[in-house]
Amino acid sequence: MKGVIFTYLADMVEEHFGLDAWDAILQHAGLDGLYVSSESYDDDQLFRLVQAAHEATGIPSNDLIRTFGKYSFAKFQQSHPDFCKPQYTLKEFLLSVDKVIHVEVKKLHPDAMLPSFEYEDEADNELTMIYSSQRKLCMLAEGLITGAAQFYKTEYVLKHDKCMHNGDKHCKLHLTMV
Repeated sequence: MKGVIFTYLADMVEEHFGLDAWDAILQHAGLDGLYVSSESYDDDQLFRLVQAAHEATGIPSNDLIRTFGKYSFAKFQQSHPDFCKPQYTLKEFLLSVDKVIHVEVKKLHPDAMLPSFEYEDEADNELTMIYSSQRKLCMLAEGLITGAAQFYKTEYVLKHDKCMHNGDKHCKLHLTMV
């Protein structure tokens, strides 16, 4: 996993809970916290940090991951405003994730293991995103969608009927924009 994920996580914990909380989470997870954005790190480190954060805060891990996704979208948008065009709709942005954003990320980081998305474009106000990833971070995807929806000032309803955590081959994230 790319170090940028870890630097975003450190930023979020420090902003919401303080530097001491981040240090305590690192200590509990048995990690040094020295992350370089462009380097790759073992996925297990992220899961250990999330578990340590859950134990420190009592917040369920899935909620922490969703919150982190929402936070990460804001950081991504600030760092890469060209991908988050204000003239897009939420749906247009989401449709660009796999075919534009992930393509560009792969150019910069050929070793990046990105999730894949397929889309079912049912209606103007609906979109189903079919998420597949060995990491099974569908809750992160949910949080990123929430962050994008806030940026595009769009209310939506999300149904997550199929999930890899329940033994499904992929996750189905069905959005209805309201």
